[in-house]
Amino acid sequence: MYDLSRRDFLKHTSVYSALGAVAPQFLTRTAEAATQSIAGFDNDHVLVVVQLSGGNDGLNMLVPHTDDNYHRARPQIGLKKDRLIKVTDDLALNDQFSSMKNLYDNGQLSIIQGIGYPNPQRSHFRSMEIWHTASDSDEYLSNGWIGRYFDNECSGAAQPQVGVSIGKERPQVFTGEKGYGVAFEDPLKYGWNEGSGADNLTNFTKINEAKSKDDDTIDFLRHVTSSAILSSQEVRDVAEKAKKMNDVSNRKGRRPLSNTLSSIASLIQHDLATRIYYVSSGGFDTHAGQAGKHDTLLNGVGTALEDFQKKLQKDGTAKRVTTLVFSEFGRRVKENKSGGTDHGTAAPMFLMGDNIKAGLHGKTPSLTDLDKGDLKYTTDFRRVYASVLDDWFKVDSSKTLGRKFDPLKLFV
Repeated sequence: MYDLSRRDFLKHTSVYSALGAVAPQFLTRTAEAATQSIAGFDNDHVLVVVQLSGGNDGLNMLVPHTDDNYHRARPQIGLKKDRLIKVTDDLALNDQFSSMKNLYDNGQLSIIQGIGYPNPQRSHFRSMEIWHTASDSDEYLSNGWIGRYFDNECSGAAQPQVGVSIGKERPQVFTGEKGYGVAFEDPLKYGWNEGSGADNLTNFTKINEAKSKDDDTIDFLRHVTSSAILSSQEVRDVAEKAKKMNDVSNRKGRRPLSNTLSSIASLIQHDLATRIYYVSSGGFDTHAGQAGKHDTLLNGVGTALEDFQKKLQKDGTAKRVTTLVFSEFGRRVKENKSGGTDHGTAAPMFLMGDNIKAGLHGKTPSLTDLDKGDLKYTTDFRRVYASVLDDWFKVDSSKTLGRKFDPLKLFV
């Protein structure tokens, strides 16, 4: 018989992911813990990660508008001066990203230029895997950098919901040895639903409380399942409490990312024991007809992020939260014949919050010294991870990243 270890079970079966998505063991903190720290950690700092899936075109987001090479490379989709909001003498934001300029002016936004890594990959899947695992491009890791952080730094008091992904699937970035991190789409709706006949909660609970003398893995599965099911009512109670304050329910007319970030703000406000929230916003693979499509995407993301920061401030939780925004790669410098851009390499990355060192960081990539038509990265993305780990979470980043990356000065 194949000996399936607990580690193998967590890594290789879909059952655990399904349980995490449907009924995670999502418990609220005690009043004492809420005033001191998140359970399992020695402070109450929170990180929200926003992934712009598809490869965001950084050049039409942070525009080197005084460089003639930009306009020559993009005669159709390049932004003219009347579409730009000046950041420096040479750089400007897309006017559809005006919400981010508001945050920048308020001292709540860091823009890190030229983010990438050596020997870049232009495959969505592979590049995202590199970002999730913080690996080299020729290195293949299974555990995510957040999963490793949880493995290294969580104390015994930590609950599975120390990492929460708002979505259908638990992302690879949460994968680790100890199984921290859950996923769900709506905190108001998840839970175990009874079927017909004997398929009821009483019988289900009895089965999962039974002990097996011969199979530790089955006992482990029963324990995880039982804990998840028994906690689901508690989850709904917390979500209902937030709903009464009009915080968690999706509001008509708002874009999905705005609703998701509003829900996250409410979960933070109601003191759920979550250290890292993860959310993905798609549509950035703009191979054709990019101009209008990309503007709409940037407008939605910028508005959602600004509203999120305002809500955190209104809730009194802004000092606890830093938001990191990234995409798996940028786009090529030169537009294609379809009025779009193909997969590229380096692009800007953002940190948002009341505790960040606002402004521009890193070096602007050259538009003439290219790598086969792509921007050369000037800042390794793992230096940003190192900054978050060392300076926001106050831990040794080398334990999580496998070696020392020089952190940027991104926090005050």
